[in-house]
Amino acid sequence: MQPPLRQSLRLGIVAGALALILVLAGLFMRAEAVDSEQHFAYAQLLRDLRELDARIDGELLANRLEFSRNYDALTRYTEEARRRVALARQVPTYLAAVPRDAVAAAADALLASLQRKAQAVDDFKRNESVLRNSLAYLPTASASLLDERLEPPLSMAERQAISRYVRSVLVFARSPDEGSQAALVKAAEQLAAVRMTEATVGRRGAHDERVQNLQRHGEVIQVRMSAVDRLMADIFALPTRDQLEALSRDYTAGHGQALDLAARYRTLLYALMVALAAYLALTFVRLARARRSLEAAHRELSARFAAQQAAEKRLRLHATAFESAHDGITLTDARGNILDVNPAFSRITGWARSEVIGRNPRVLKSGRHDQAFYEAMWRSIAQDGGWHGEIWNRNKYGEIYPELLSISAVRDGVSGELTNYVAVFADIRRLKAQERQLTKMAYYDALTELPNRALLVDRLEQATAQAHRSGSLLAVCYLDLDGFKPINDKWGHEAGDHVLVEIARRLRLALRGGDTVARLGGDEFVLLLLGLHGEAECHEAIQRFLVQIAQPLACLPEPAAVSASVGVTLFPKDSSDSDTLLRHADQAMYLAKQAGKNGYQLFSPALDHSMRSRYDLVAHLREALRDKAFVLHYQPQVDMRAGKVMGVEALIRWNHPERGLVAPNEFLPQIEDDDLIVRLGDWVIEEALAQLARWRELGLVLRVGVNVASRQLQSPDFVQKLKAQLLPYPGIAPHLELELLETAALEDVVKTSKVIDDCRALGVGFSLDDFGTGYSSLTYLKRLPAETIKIDQSFVREILSDHNNLIIVQGVIGLAKAFQRRLIAEGVETPEHGRLLMQLNCDLAQGYGIARPMPADALPAWLQAWRPDPGWMEIAGLAWQVADYPLFIAAVEHRNWVAQLVYAANEGLPVPQQHLEDHRRCQFGIWYDTVGRSRYAGHAQYGALDAPHRQVHALAERMDQLWRDGRNDEARRCLPELIASRDAVLAALWALQKVIAVPREG
Repeated sequence: MQPPLRQSLRLGIVAGALALILVLAGLFMRAEAVDSEQHFAYAQLLRDLRELDARIDGELLANRLEFSRNYDALTRYTEEARRRVALARQVPTYLAAVPRDAVAAAADALLASLQRKAQAVDDFKRNESVLRNSLAYLPTASASLLDERLEPPLSMAERQAISRYVRSVLVFARSPDEGSQAALVKAAEQLAAVRMTEATVGRRGAHDERVQNLQRHGEVIQVRMSAVDRLMADIFALPTRDQLEALSRDYTAGHGQALDLAARYRTLLYALMVALAAYLALTFVRLARARRSLEAAHRELSARFAAQQAAEKRLRLHATAFESAHDGITLTDARGNILDVNPAFSRITGWARSEVIGRNPRVLKSGRHDQAFYEAMWRSIAQDGGWHGEIWNRNKYGEIYPELLSISAVRDGVSGELTNYVAVFADIRRLKAQERQLTKMAYYDALTELPNRALLVDRLEQATAQAHRSGSLLAVCYLDLDGFKPINDKWGHEAGDHVLVEIARRLRLALRGGDTVARLGGDEFVLLLLGLHGEAECHEAIQRFLVQIAQPLACLPEPAAVSASVGVTLFPKDSSDSDTLLRHADQAMYLAKQAGKNGYQLFSPALDHSMRSRYDLVAHLREALRDKAFVLHYQPQVDMRAGKVMGVEALIRWNHPERGLVAPNEFLPQIEDDDLIVRLGDWVIEEALAQLARWRELGLVLRVGVNVASRQLQSPDFVQKLKAQLLPYPGIAPHLELELLETAALEDVVKTSKVIDDCRALGVGFSLDDFGTGYSSLTYLKRLPAETIKIDQSFVREILSDHNNLIIVQGVIGLAKAFQRRLIAEGVETPEHGRLLMQLNCDLAQGYGIARPMPADALPAWLQAWRPDPGWMEIAGLAWQVADYPLFIAAVEHRNWVAQLVYAANEGLPVPQQHLEDHRRCQFGIWYDTVGRSRYAGHAQYGALDAPHRQVHALAERMDQLWRDGRNDEARRCLPELIASRDAVLAALWALQKVIAVPREG
């Protein structure tokens, strides 16, 4: 086809397409010419006009009948109607010319009628207003005229004429028919006649003008009534309703014609589109046929071209691969002489291509492989057609390197004769280095470079196998550093890392050859000691390790040292697998920690059973916490001297489903080193705060003490959690006191002091519980800002029978007073305990002698019923000097000695030999003759001590003689008399104590 013809054809196609698009667009616009929104708006406008016309008529009628006296609505409706008629003149454009003109003409006619109606409405309002004014004035004015006392007064005829005239006017205004109008004319004539008569007799006065005014208003009413009725008739006669109906009919007819025309255009559009679709389908069918013909021709040509290109491409590819390969490639003949090498060969070996062509690859031999290696390699090539493996070669510069080599034999495709060898090799020095690095990362600790758990397990497997074969012992030692956490807390993790590296170095130096030390993580290490001949050798080795670890650390900013707790299990005495051996050693290490640290513990089956029982208990406790099986009981704390309850101590109980309430000492020690103790402690604080709030609602203001475990107090978020727990209970913090064991506080005094200060900032108090059971250092007491000291019950319980405990309690009381700390004595079992504590100047106490721990709901009733012991109230106002304290010790010693006599007699044992024959040489006698005589000789009660004391010694000597004679029963029959004598001594001592007491200050 010639180019001009082709161009004309293209232009014709474009022109046809444009014409088709224009036709379709025109048809579419005609089909969618009727705008539904515009139609709905115009139809609504017509409905509004009909409604407004009806409202105007209704409002006119309402005003005429006096149902409405306001013309605002009438005015508003009239104006709105004229505005909407003006809008109605804007006829929708989709109507045809004829209907549009008809609608416009109808709208113009309607607008003219509405304008006439508006003018008539204005006239109506003016006349109606005048009429209403006269109607309102006439009755009032006539009543005032008739009721007023006038000079001269109205005659009876005038009164009747005026009344008749006013009634006639009002009747006419209500019903303006011919009868009422005739009656009005008659009443007016009568009134005129009466006025004329009165004028004749000379009775006209000042009221005459008022009567004339009434007549004028009557005439106005008569005239205006006629005008209003005529206007009403004119308004209702206007053809607005018919014109509205005509306008609606014209618009509806025009809209219907527009819809019919749009439907015809739509039908034409659909027909044209169907024809176009058929034409396109036919065109696509023809194109598909042409495409299949072209594809067949293309495939044939492509196949021929591909066959030609394939050979060329393959040659280029082989050449490119040979030249560009990252691995070295060597091509030799059948005898092994090098025919060609690629650039990678020269890069790896250092030999240029020209230097190796024609030579044998033996120039690359490193000398690391023997002849047998090469014979096996060529044998594999001959039998299998190739060989693959790692080999060490030497480059041109004499460097030995590893390579991954693959050699393949090339044979003729027809004859099968060997023609060439192809060797492909890669330098794997970097892979070897990475392999060594990965091995180190996988099996060694990154910080200390000690074997990690994975390598430890592998070596443990080998060590157990070796111990089996040799019959020797293998010691698996689980080592955990003591005191490592305070180093981390004080100097940071970097200092902790230095310590771990130093400890690892010391352990490596202390090991024998063949032994293993591994780090499991944190400050935990494992030692494998092989070839031991007995437990003694194992003990010596562990002691050596402990000594090495305990040496001072020079890697810290300040001198410091750590120790270690070691758990040991011996194989094959413990013939478990590797994981179990580690677990057993870990369990033994845990016991070494509990035993005081800086030592070791050997595993035994009983230990395993104990640990399993502990794990079971911990699991049950977790379930109990989840199932809310814990409850709090509260033990009161009282001021014995004041006779007041000062607070309570919250004590946890486990409501076991089978055992009932379980005391805390049966389960809390088992979870001291477990995170469960923190969760349980948080629950106790939350429950105690909630109970404080409930008591406050009942009007009970008490201080509640809550025990806090060391692990809970040392947790990083303890203060934040306590703050969050206090938030829902405003004002409760000053009534909460956290009780911290003295031994727990001494683990890290600096951190503990910081936590106490932070809690005190929240308003929470602190007390040092079980004081005296730890170091009780004055330095610690000074550095720990606890407000309260609680004397441990183990001392208080024995103060009546053990003078040593009494002296300890005296010392603690003195310390508390010196440091100005609040003091509470625990373990008050009897009123006598409380009395002696009061004599020692300790007034606050708790114990079974006051009240046992009780549920929260039982406390209010107990508070109402509790009364202090009368003996306490007897000495509430008294005090004793420190110099009198030996008197209390003497009483305790005497009571203790008699108790020993009673025990010996009941058990058939020898009587304690404390100078039975000489009453002046026992401890009480020595006090009596020395300190007692010098201080109390002037008191008669002092002298009363001698006789019962002598009697006690006499009875003791007699009982001793009876025991020596074998008459134990007779010796026991002396016990009542002995006890009576003891009580007499104690009574005399109490009398002396009361005499020497002084009034208490304050």
